[in-house]
Amino acid sequence: MDTEAPPPTATPSPVIELTGVKRAFAVPGSGPLTILDIPAFSVAAGELVALEGQSGSGKSTLLNVIAGILRPDAGSVKIGGVDIVKLAEPMRDRLRADRVGLVFQQFNLLPGFTALENVLVAMGFGSRPADRGRAESLLTAVGLADRLHHKPAALSIGQQQRVAVARALANRPRVLLADEPTASIDPAHQQQVIDLLQTSCRDEQVSLVVVTHAPEVAAQFPVRYRLEDFNRAAAAHAPAAARPAAAGVQP
Repeated sequence: MDTEAPPPTATPSPVIELTGVKRAFAVPGSGPLTILDIPAFSVAAGELVALEGQSGSGKSTLLNVIAGILRPDAGSVKIGGVDIVKLAEPMRDRLRADRVGLVFQQFNLLPGFTALENVLVAMGFGSRPADRGRAESLLTAVGLADRLHHKPAALSIGQQQRVAVARALANRPRVLLADEPTASIDPAHQQQVIDLLQTSCRDEQVSLVVVTHAPEVAAQFPVRYRLEDFNRAAAAHAPAAARPAAAGVQP
């Protein structure tokens, strides 16, 4: 007896999708320097991705373009199917607040506010009302249940980083972008930060993109790229010995 073949499984749309993205900066006494030249790059829903590259390879510029902080000179940048390049600045800011969480090297916590207030302030930029219960739940999830009312100066560097992660998840983003999140952390606590980011994003079903220059950090991610794999500008500027033999995910 013949049986029907199961229907094909639909391929989920990328949460991040860059097409034909270019970005250059003016250099005094010279022509513009191209930092990004990306024919295509995408991140699927729920993926945990490490982007590896040397200083000056365009890692931070790429994150700023994905977040809508910088506009590319050409190309499209889609977050959840919405091309943020086409949005006016106020709409781009609102989309970033709702869909993109950011973890910076220096945390950028508000010094006059407690850990809880820092998370609540971030919620104020989104389209949903601030949710104190969620803010407390996030801080508890990152191990700060007993530090809710402490200001940054009363927290260790590692604890400040945990507040930054909770703040980045405050508005239920679809994407979390982390720029060298272990750069300001002592080696003894670096693993805690990586574990925290990965666990938090899995629990919240958030796509995570971490940029790093540290191979030992990148090696812990299931999806790993070098900037030179898909950014032709980085490949052109890289020393010959550092250029990849073929583009793609690194083993």
